[in-house]
Amino acid sequence: MTHPGEQFYPEGVHWDDPIARGTLPDLLSKAAEQYGARVAIEFRDRAISYTELEAMVETAAAAFLRAGYGKNNSVALFLGNSPDHPVNFFGALKAGARVVHLSPLDGERALSHKLTDSGARVLITSDLVTLMPMALKFLEKGLLDRLIVCEDDHWGDVGNPHTPIPAHPAIVTFKRFVEGASKPSQWPKVSVDDVALLQYTGGTTGLPKGAMLSHGNLTSAVSIYDTWSKPARAQRDVIERVICVLPLFHIFALTVILLRSLERGDLISLHQRFDVESVMRDIEVKRATAFPGVPTMWIAIASLPDLESRDLSSLVHCGSGGAPLPVEVARIFERKTNMKL
Repeated sequence: MTHPGEQFYPEGVHWDDPIARGTLPDLLSKAAEQYGARVAIEFRDRAISYTELEAMVETAAAAFLRAGYGKNNSVALFLGNSPDHPVNFFGALKAGARVVHLSPLDGERALSHKLTDSGARVLITSDLVTLMPMALKFLEKGLLDRLIVCEDDHWGDVGNPHTPIPAHPAIVTFKRFVEGASKPSQWPKVSVDDVALLQYTGGTTGLPKGAMLSHGNLTSAVSIYDTWSKPARAQRDVIERVICVLPLFHIFALTVILLRSLERGDLISLHQRFDVESVMRDIEVKRATAFPGVPTMWIAIASLPDLESRDLSSLVHCGSGGAPLPVEVARIFERKTNMKL
């Protein structure tokens, strides 16, 4: 039977198409097996293949298990956009733990509530000055038993300001934390119904509340996107280069960019922050094909004085979300580039 809503679907997509459910460790393992040496993430011009990413994740997972952060444990991530996020995100999940996303955009009160509410006693952060000082406050307040610090320069020195890592028995660098960790004879069994992520709400009606997202929730979201775009993807049959400036600690970038791109074997061009010329270089020089952004990013691009002479021809997918996009910005962009935003 045809569903009335199908008239608005892409050709070949049906309302009763099967939606796959699985676990996130399996999603990455299958991608590594299928895509191997293909580049999964590019960060600061450093390429990380699917095989390399899986190896990093397994090392992190083995270290989490060795430290006792497996089943029935919450692991908090207080990280920006760098490979440290997917490595620890998938590493904690492969160890059987659940992840707690903490936003660097939140204040101390909201973050302290999330840590207490989630039950997380271990936190992974970076030595960046935008992250480390707040993480140290959590330790001082007795909210943590262990603070694991990723060193940002590990991915290349770009002049970011760092906070010195104090000598403290509860603080360990990520490098030291994973040193010597060996894979178990068998990984913990993870179910599609296990909670994978505590993603906190904005707290507009009080304190933020943790949405309990299972492995099945997140993988089915990826499957829905995949089913919806399958006809268009079959016509292109290319490896997409997806610009990721949006924060991975938000659910949109996590599902639509990170998980979806890895499942499909695409390349994620990961940016630590939005810089209009860095994004334009990704488009013009590296020929990015997809750029999900927010209005402030599109305003910056539409405001470029030489936009009409810039080459955005590689872009196939560009979208704006998170807030209303001013109509005039969309019109300027479309008039100057002949592209639909």
